[in-house]
Amino acid sequence: MVSASLHISFNIVDTFWLGRLGAAEVGAPTAAWPVIFVFLSAGMGLATAGVALVSQHMGAGNREKANEAAGQVFSFLIILSLIFTIGGFLGAPYILKYMQTPPDIYPLAVTYLRIVLLSMPFVFAYTAFRFLLKGMGDMITPMLIKVVFVSVNIVLDPILIFGWSVFPAMGVTGAALATAASRVTAGVVGIYLLFNNRVDIKMSLSDMRLKFRWIKQILTIGAPATFARVTTATAFVILFALVAIFGETPVAAYGIGRRIIHVITIAVWGFADASMSIAGQNIGAGNKKRAEEVIKKAVLVSSSIMFATGVVVIIFREGIMGVFIDELPVIREGARYLAVYSMSIGFFGIFRVLDSSYRGTGHTMPAMGLEIFRIWGLRLFLSALFALPSLPLINFGFDMGVLGVWVGMALSNPIAAGASYLYFRTGNWKKKTIRD
Repeated sequence: MVSASLHISFNIVDTFWLGRLGAAEVGAPTAAWPVIFVFLSAGMGLATAGVALVSQHMGAGNREKANEAAGQVFSFLIILSLIFTIGGFLGAPYILKYMQTPPDIYPLAVTYLRIVLLSMPFVFAYTAFRFLLKGMGDMITPMLIKVVFVSVNIVLDPILIFGWSVFPAMGVTGAALATAASRVTAGVVGIYLLFNNRVDIKMSLSDMRLKFRWIKQILTIGAPATFARVTTATAFVILFALVAIFGETPVAAYGIGRRIIHVITIAVWGFADASMSIAGQNIGAGNKKRAEEVIKKAVLVSSSIMFATGVVVIIFREGIMGVFIDELPVIREGARYLAVYSMSIGFFGIFRVLDSSYRGTGHTMPAMGLEIFRIWGLRLFLSALFALPSLPLINFGFDMGVLGVWVGMALSNPIAAGASYLYFRTGNWKKKTIRD
């Protein structure tokens, strides 16, 4: 939970300082983030294989295999990151144009996206490090590294955005440089720790020589998780385009509101990560009953915290929005978004803990199906249905404008939580996925 709050503060700092410049500047990272999220989702999807393989081999008492699995996942992710960096940098202008990015935001978003993409190999290195240690049950070391790189961002953001001493005022470009510098820092520290016996995973260069049998296992477990994450991220690109139809003000409100929602979900990500590691290790050790008890308790505690926090946000929504920007139309629209979405935020807590637990035990195929259903079958479809006057094929829509987007997003959470719980009741997620 501390690690999640640090990650959120990383994004909040950008929003806070750019909000001093105006709605277009806040909109630039809002437009760029769905694209970055697509690439990160691919990396995190494959890194999920690292959690499953490392945690289950550790649960089975085979540390050597756990180290070898870690090396294979790490090497695979670094190669993938180089491909994404080159492709994303060249395609940035075309992707943002396809997303219907408003004209005032477009040039700023292209600059922001390209700069952040240059740090992608280091981002993937840290992602691999974080997920592999998650498989070992070590949440503290990645958290400490996050303290370092968030601190770098907090210090650099105002200096590079507004200028200080020898540094000129660079606005959005400065925010992007601060973000990239902090992520490079995290990647370098993670690589150093993995290869210098400073953490429980002890990787060597020989572990990184890709082997077909390991690649096959990584893809078998990681491909469904990757597909689920990438399709989810792609849906967020389309969701942004849907919001952008209604202009610059909703885009800025959505960008700020989304970061506030991330603050509410601190409890979810903490308990989801914990249940992912503990469930995976207990399934590897053959202790199915304990794995089930852990997941149930994680669901109960995290969702309770989420419902309570959602109520607080609804009450103080306008004041919270006012912290980040002083433009009244943006504050009002953002407050409306927070009011609608926060009513269902507890159900997101239920879904996320269950989904992460399935991934931790290596059952990424059903997790993929549930995630795609939540984002495409529910959130995106319902948002478009309520927002637009009509949809293709059905020739019907509620025409509620951007309010319809907020309503569709909120309704997706309880339905997805119910579907995920039904799979939990089957018990199929308790089967081992590693090979002896």
